[in-house]
Amino acid sequence: DSLRNYLVPVLVVNKEKAPRMTDNAENVWVYHEKQEALLCGQHALNNLLQGPAFTAHQLSQIAHQLDALELEYMAQNNEGGTRSTDYQRRLQEGSTNVDEAGNFSIQVLKAALQEHYHIVLDYLNDDVLKGKDITDVQGFICHKSDHWFAIRNIGGRFWNLNSTFERPEAVSHFALATEMQQTKKLGYTIFAIPSGLPPAGRKKGSAGKNWHRMSDLLQGKSTESDPWENLQGRGMRLDGSAAGGNGGLGSAVMAIDGLSEEEQIAIAMQQSLEPCVPVARTVTEDYTIPDEPVKGEKGSCRIQLRMPDGSRLVRPFRTADLVGGIYALVLNKCDGRPFTLMAGFPPKDLADVKSKSIGEAGLAGESIQGRYV
Repeated sequence: DSLRNYLVPVLVVNKEKAPRMTDNAENVWVYHEKQEALLCGQHALNNLLQGPAFTAHQLSQIAHQLDALELEYMAQNNEGGTRSTDYQRRLQEGSTNVDEAGNFSIQVLKAALQEHYHIVLDYLNDDVLKGKDITDVQGFICHKSDHWFAIRNIGGRFWNLNSTFERPEAVSHFALATEMQQTKKLGYTIFAIPSGLPPAGRKKGSAGKNWHRMSDLLQGKSTESDPWENLQGRGMRLDGSAAGGNGGLGSAVMAIDGLSEEEQIAIAMQQSLEPCVPVARTVTEDYTIPDEPVKGEKGSCRIQLRMPDGSRLVRPFRTADLVGGIYALVLNKCDGRPFTLMAGFPPKDLADVKSKSIGEAGLAGESIQGRYV
């Protein structure tokens, strides 16, 4: 019922203002990547942007940069530096932002959109809509567990571009509110992109198998393509090396016995974009742990927490809850040991926003990293 309160009214108010559909559906093209391995994060981004904007290698580089920033922070702030237990354990874990199958974290997708398109992923709520109808939003990214998919307005229609679908599926303006409501009930976190997406509807380059004429889609069929059009060279691993070569993301999980401190720092700094030196602080304010919102409550969100001891926790909050409440929750599980919480790309210390609400701090649907200091 949470989303129904502000989505379902669209069914009424939009009847008079639903945009006119494109006259010539034969000239409108819809880009749709289908599922490969666990690369749904890459597919969701490219389907949202309506073109092959990101390769798996590019996204894996961003993932490595995020890993390197986290390791650099730990090396500079943990007692014992690269020899500390936390650092050694984190190094052995390998990447926390991508696995070998290509499943990318939310931080990678956010960083890719922000760094390359200046687009900020915001959790779908009243603050994002700001009195607008949901049909005024350009696109959406939906996330649950290890799956991502995009919904985008193309040619005057909304299209569900789920990479597990055989082809894009049309979503009418009048049904969009219900679609979002049902998606949320299935446990998905929904991010909205009100504006700023690249133009859509025109075919770019080749990649014929991924392009469909709207006229074909409206008839329930895919657009046939030349089977030889996309024949390419040899395959590539996620780390950019040739298939069958050495290396890969799995090399992050390595035996580190015998490495010098300089070698370990080199591993941590590999592919790092820039230094990140946050100030470690201890919680001193008196914040309380907020109650969990009921399932489906309006204004609720989920936050993924990586606790300072390395354990993981996914916990619902209200966007009106203070960030300090997250600190209180972590502190309660840390036996009073000092710690820091960081989020975003590059990672930023959240100590300065403890008095702000989760919504104001932009942490709804975010993943937060905790470390002992």
